[in-house]
Amino acid sequence: MQVKKFEARTMKEALEMVKTQLGPDAIILSARDNNKSYGLVGEGSVEITAAVSEETLQKKKFAESRLRDQDLERFQKIPARQQKEIIQKMVEKHVQKAQTPPPITQRRYIDIDEDEVEFNRQQRISEEKVKAAARRALNAFAEQERAPAAKPAPVQAPVSAVKAQAVAAKVKESEEIRALKTEIESLRQVITQFQQMPQSFVGTQHPGADYGISYDLSFVFDKLVKSGVGAEIAAEMLTEAQETIPALKLKNKALVEAWVARRVLDTTLIASNPSQGKIHCFVGPAGAGKTSTMIKMASHMVVREGKKVALFTTDTFKVGAADQMKIYAQILNVPFSVLRSQNDWNQLVRYLANVDCVLVDFTGLSLKNQDEIQMLRSLLPPAVMNPQIHLVLSANAKDTDATELGRRYSILGFKDVIFSGLDESTQHGTIYNFMKRFSTPLHSFGIGSRVPEDFEFATKERLLDLIFRITQLQQRDSEAV
Repeated sequence: MQVKKFEARTMKEALEMVKTQLGPDAIILSARDNNKSYGLVGEGSVEITAAVSEETLQKKKFAESRLRDQDLERFQKIPARQQKEIIQKMVEKHVQKAQTPPPITQRRYIDIDEDEVEFNRQQRISEEKVKAAARRALNAFAEQERAPAAKPAPVQAPVSAVKAQAVAAKVKESEEIRALKTEIESLRQVITQFQQMPQSFVGTQHPGADYGISYDLSFVFDKLVKSGVGAEIAAEMLTEAQETIPALKLKNKALVEAWVARRVLDTTLIASNPSQGKIHCFVGPAGAGKTSTMIKMASHMVVREGKKVALFTTDTFKVGAADQMKIYAQILNVPFSVLRSQNDWNQLVRYLANVDCVLVDFTGLSLKNQDEIQMLRSLLPPAVMNPQIHLVLSANAKDTDATELGRRYSILGFKDVIFSGLDESTQHGTIYNFMKRFSTPLHSFGIGSRVPEDFEFATKERLLDLIFRITQLQQRDSEAV
């Protein structure tokens, strides 16, 4: 089955294209008008979707291969009905020649040489008759076109063509003809199913077709998915784009990308005041970068904001974790303490009046069982202290893993999320996925190992740059120059 789309300025031109490429037996599946969408000047156009079976297309090519160049040009200009008649006659003659000769019992004797010569002679005569009948039909149509319009004379089929048709009708149907009829019936059923399909169906599916995304937006869908944005989130955004942007403007790639970029900016949630609050708790799985993120934020507050901070840790399980934190506190010249239970908060509360912020590093747990959950809750500060709980995740984590960790840590009621290791990740769409799925603001980003240079509070523009890789592309262009 061959399915093709044709676009032309008028319906007549589109139908001529269908007849020329697919033949007179092509079936129109759909037709629609496209206002101001054809060519560079925006003229109106007509779009037709047509289909034809492989067997029918082969019959058309076979008939055209038997015609001379000048006859082929006239053949393509005659009406579809006459084309079908000529093709059918040529195919039937070819089938007749392929049929087996009469049984040898009907002959008195057999002469192999004479038999072969006679068979070849009859074959040439039949072929010449078919070609002559086709030429006469084409000449008759040409004369009819040149005849004056005032006296239209009825056009009669050439006598030889009528005789050839009568002879062909008397020939017994071969097995091949019956097989062709069976195939035609099956093709009719296939065409009926095609009519129930969406008009945007064209061969293989483009990116986003499973979600109902049109072909014009497939490039944006593919770009977002490659950046790590979830397919369902990208589809939701582009479905809204299809409903909002006019159909003619969807072909403008720059305009579509600008609309998607604006949509990302409008839907991104950012922590309004990331330094607000006195107690900041950093929770998350092991290896997410909680300790380095906390030290970077503490250095930022001390060096750039001039605040007085204190560093606490609850990590008594990992060897050397408390000693490492103590060294950082000495470098920053800030107070340091180790928390082993919630009762320690009551003893340390009197020292908190002299500091602006307290940053607490918690043990990295996966929260797979109730014991880990209870232990982590027992180390959190009392609710009356209004702690700011930050979930720290690695930007290098898989999208499904980040979503599962967010679901587990949601029982702690984290206020925002921090993503570390941006320099190690290539798919930053995970950040946008997490923010959308949990409706959680973004707090800050860790972009390297330097302290405090590789720490920055999150912004909408920064996330957009990570997803669309604007800075990377600009650097690549400048290096190429």
